Amino acid sequence: MICARLLTTSFNNGCARLSEANMSLVDPKLTTTELLKLAADHHQKKVELTEEERRLLIAMLKERGQDELDYGQEMEVNSVRLVKRVNGAVGVYFS
Repeated sequence: MICARLLTTSFNNGCARLSEANMSLVDPKLTTTELLKLAADHHQKKVELTEEERRLLIAMLKERGQDELDYGQEMEVNSVRLVKRVNGAVGVYFS
């Protein structure tokens, strides 16, 4: 699983301080199936995504659906379906 946050330690006047450096879970290198799994995990509250990451994830899934699916075809992982309708519209559906 990809780490959501990286904890780093910095020293200021001899005192250790932890800070979080955000790392995005949404990566264009992930396969479509992995992106669907990430969407399902977020929907089931197993993974927390920012609003920006969520929008990026949905946009990437729609783009992948446009490129990879045939008309009328769908792909499903857990509770998330990626559907390319016969008219060419692509949607991401959560159940």
